[in-house]
Amino acid sequence: MKKSMLYFMLFILNHSLVQSQPIIRDYPLKAMNVVLNTFGTDSPIPIGTISDSGELDFKFPKDLNFISDATKANYMSDTAYTLFSKCDNSYDLLSEDKNVKAVNAGYISLNSKDNPYSGLIFMVTDKALVPWLEDTFSNNAIIGSYFELVYIESDFNYQGECTSTIANTEKDNIVTSYSYNIQLKAGFNFVEYKIENVAEYTIPSMYEENVFDKIIKPLKITVTSSQSIPSDIVWTGKYF
Repeated sequence: MKKSMLYFMLFILNHSLVQSQPIIRDYPLKAMNVVLNTFGTDSPIPIGTISDSGELDFKFPKDLNFISDATKANYMSDTAYTLFSKCDNSYDLLSEDKNVKAVNAGYISLNSKDNPYSGLIFMVTDKALVPWLEDTFSNNAIIGSYFELVYIESDFNYQGECTSTIANTEKDNIVTSYSYNIQLKAGFNFVEYKIENVAEYTIPSMYEENVFDKIIKPLKITVTSSQSIPSDIVWTGKYF
């Protein structure tokens, strides 16, 4: 009985480990490198590999000492801008001593010798979020999460709320509330933006005068963080 229980527990553990392996389903390309072009295409950051079957093996560098100080200075910004740029009062949220240097790492890119721009990887909980991420002005948002990679030079914690206001018409605004509860460690962090609620707005058409379109925008977004790879990501590729 004890042996049967032990075998069962080992099976469950092994199964959970297999399930947690990041993978792009129906991956059509060959094995290649996975990089970040955070500091431009001349200074790619290797962060792992992808196999022929689409399995991702991440190995994030602990620091960016291999990137020149001049290059980092050109791309890194204050944490207030990196994390709170969407907020109406972004530069009022942090005191000067907490406004350390950070940068949004940008898209995860697929890189091969034949084609250094083979594709991009989107981190979402639902593939239907990808069109909205590519064009938030024209496409509808849905309830779900998208993830970003952020590199920060020192530990940073923040809990609070802010509002993002975008003028829609002379009499109407699109308002999104953000609720933050983040604990970032020096280095790379996964930041989750969870769209909790959405709302429909009537906006002026981009193509015709005096014509209005219906569009769905986020109403409330909860922002959290993790140093480990979130298990609920649906790894989604776009290939070139």
